[in-house]
Amino acid sequence: MRDNRLKLLEERTRYLAGEVERRVFTRWEESGIFHPEPEGEPGENFSIAIPPPNVTGALHMGHALNGSLQDVLVRLNRMKGRRTKWIFGTDHAGIATQVKVEQQLREEGTSREEIGREAFVERVWQWREKYGSTIVEQFKRLGASADYQDERFTMDDEYQQAVAHVFVKLFEKGLIRRDSYIVNWDPGTRSAISDLEVEQRRTVDTLYMIDYPLESGSGSITIATVRPETMLADTAVAVSPSDERYTRLIGEAAILPLVGRRLPIVADEYVDPEFGTGALKITPGHDPNDFEIGRRHGLPALTVIGEDGRMTAEAGRFAGLAVDEARDAVVQALREEDRISGSRPYEHDVPFSHRSGMRIEPLISLQWFCDMERLATPAIEAVEKGAVRFHPETPWTRVYLDWLENIRPWCISRQLWWGHRIPVWYCDPCEEMYVSETEPERCSQCGGELRRDPDVLDTWFSSALWPFATLGWPRQTPELRAFYPTNVLSTARDIIFLWVARMVMMGIEFTGQAPFTDVPIHAVIQAPDGRRMSKSLGTGIDPLDEIERYGADAVRFGLLAMASTQDVRYSEERVRQGQELANKLWNASRLVLLKVEDVEPAPRPETAEDRWILSRLERVTERVTALYESFDLSRAALELYDFFWGELCDWYLELVKPRLYDEQGDRSALSATLLFAWERVLKLIHPVMPFVTEEIWSFLPGERELLAASRWPQVDRSRFDEEAEAEVGRAIEAVTALRRYRDEVGAPAGARIPGRLVADGYERTLAQVARLARFDLQAGGEENGDAIATVAVPGGAVQVLRTEAIDVEEAERRRAERRKTLEAEIRRAEGKLSNKGFVEKAPPPIVEAEREKLARYRAELEELG
Repeated sequence: MRDNRLKLLEERTRYLAGEVERRVFTRWEESGIFHPEPEGEPGENFSIAIPPPNVTGALHMGHALNGSLQDVLVRLNRMKGRRTKWIFGTDHAGIATQVKVEQQLREEGTSREEIGREAFVERVWQWREKYGSTIVEQFKRLGASADYQDERFTMDDEYQQAVAHVFVKLFEKGLIRRDSYIVNWDPGTRSAISDLEVEQRRTVDTLYMIDYPLESGSGSITIATVRPETMLADTAVAVSPSDERYTRLIGEAAILPLVGRRLPIVADEYVDPEFGTGALKITPGHDPNDFEIGRRHGLPALTVIGEDGRMTAEAGRFAGLAVDEARDAVVQALREEDRISGSRPYEHDVPFSHRSGMRIEPLISLQWFCDMERLATPAIEAVEKGAVRFHPETPWTRVYLDWLENIRPWCISRQLWWGHRIPVWYCDPCEEMYVSETEPERCSQCGGELRRDPDVLDTWFSSALWPFATLGWPRQTPELRAFYPTNVLSTARDIIFLWVARMVMMGIEFTGQAPFTDVPIHAVIQAPDGRRMSKSLGTGIDPLDEIERYGADAVRFGLLAMASTQDVRYSEERVRQGQELANKLWNASRLVLLKVEDVEPAPRPETAEDRWILSRLERVTERVTALYESFDLSRAALELYDFFWGELCDWYLELVKPRLYDEQGDRSALSATLLFAWERVLKLIHPVMPFVTEEIWSFLPGERELLAASRWPQVDRSRFDEEAEAEVGRAIEAVTALRRYRDEVGAPAGARIPGRLVADGYERTLAQVARLARFDLQAGGEENGDAIATVAVPGGAVQVLRTEAIDVEEAERRRAERRKTLEAEIRRAEGKLSNKGFVEKAPPPIVEAEREKLARYRAELEELG
């Protein structure tokens, strides 16, 4: 069996990621390790709920990064022996999915209105059946070890029952109500959207000064506005009670130009005397702040802009015009009446729909609202008392708390056809309303037929139940008992409000427990030029293309390694580094596995370097485990890279090569130690790079289970060996110094340089230092004048003796050039670090890297003398 494996390994001279990844993933899935049995208690199990990707979606960089982060934690805990469930599924994505299907219908020459609601919803389900699995398969390409066997969808029957149950219970508690209120209206989707689905864009508009004549005929009051078309719905003018310019006018009235409506002049603390003219037109039907002022003063609310984004009949002669057209027409009419006394450009934030991209129209609309204050109180306490922890704590804890402490009612209804239909029915003749989890047969008062509310719930309402509804709640299922509450929620900062806070509120309200304990907020990957990644901007990078080019392990490593701060530019160099690491793992493993004897992996040290690598293995195990568990996955990935490439391959393998290649000697102890080290490092790297490590694992001697199902290593502190680390560390530093000297003086690669070692502590490592540095070293002796240079090494120095391989004058010239370069770099780094702005504003890892470079340059300059 082993001979066959070795023959196969010998044939595979290159690591072929594409072929390996598909084959290995099939093995994982068929083994059943992704699907844990619902046994035990949440404290002894581990679960994490994926932020459900939209059913419309394709894998983007945000998915790829967060998928990699979550998979590291899932694989780590599975290897620790915990029943591990990665709750997986997709979101119905109300608006996004409806837009996709409507576009499809338009291409067919029809529309949702023509085919009707029932047929439209059926078309959406057909679309989901055809395209909904795309992103699932893409997560598999990434290597995500989720529970695909138990995949959930936010519109499946059980989930719909959970959503209806929550709505009814909140209604019965008085937390859900129906009211006419001003909302963010998206003319593009013809639906209300929440504040969190609105994006503010910096826009330059024209600020117009419009003279409103006073009713008394004693002049006019000038207001400033960027939206003259909404003045047609004005019902008052407001001024600050402390503004002496207008004190005498409070209680009087103005006349609305173009319309003739009488407008009372009221005093309100909201008005900023410094903005514009200090007099504010009040339009309760088209501005949220004016709506509140209108309620305080009992003003009527008129609507001149309709849900289609056009002027209504209330707009009189401007009816039917699009908003932009109406603005131009109103300005022209005002100019004709000589009512515009001035104008200037004005830059300000303007709300746009994140969904359709159209400008938001604040409109008064009959909608369903959820009062959030009572739900927010326990969600605030959960974070303040440490039941839910953000990573990093600063600034995200404060961001979360600030939002909850100032929370507003949530408009939860949407004027869509695809989504969770609001479980409310009306009897129009009786004006009765029924709120129920199941459809009532008839009106209990008159026996007549009932009409269901046409609206659906905001997608984020159903998503707020994700951690527990996916486990079968409100039924007390084995899955719910075993895996709720979950342990971790990994997400980006942009949905702390949209999703994280709402899950905490709903989880506590309906289960009595916060839905998760730890919330790592991951980086946002930007385009290489610093702009946001976007297909429309041409800055998007498809992670599937990168996986095809470099392999999934390389993409995972690259994303984790680059994601050290909140906003990071995509680095193809980091992905290439991951690909190089995968290739190095493969090539070094072939070298070892084709040379070692067929023995049990075990620590059987014979020499100082054996004790050194075993000690270093235990230390890296301790560090990396701690980094994984504290969600510092970028540092963990880079630490593993440095250990495997540097300490294990560049140093230990080079140190033991003579013993490994000695086929006449007894290599059993070395083989056992090497295999032990190889097993350990494959386990440590597996969560980051699962495919290549699993493939190499299958070639290790003996019958073995999947690496993904093997046990995470426990740190054995008895193998910490400071003496061996000091001895071998000293030899490594000496080799490094001698190699640097060779480079500085341009010594030919094949030349062996004569030298005299005048230093302590090399009794057992002299031959190895000489071999690795390509020096002919003599030990001991006094310093004398025949040396052409002295290289400092730990414990003393190496005198370089005269040789034809080194041109002394050329060597000194090169060293002088290097001194000059180092001095310039030191000045640059010192200047940067003395810049207070850089130190305070740059990300801490960048500042720390600059300090490390400065220390390195100073040390090298000191060595050059």
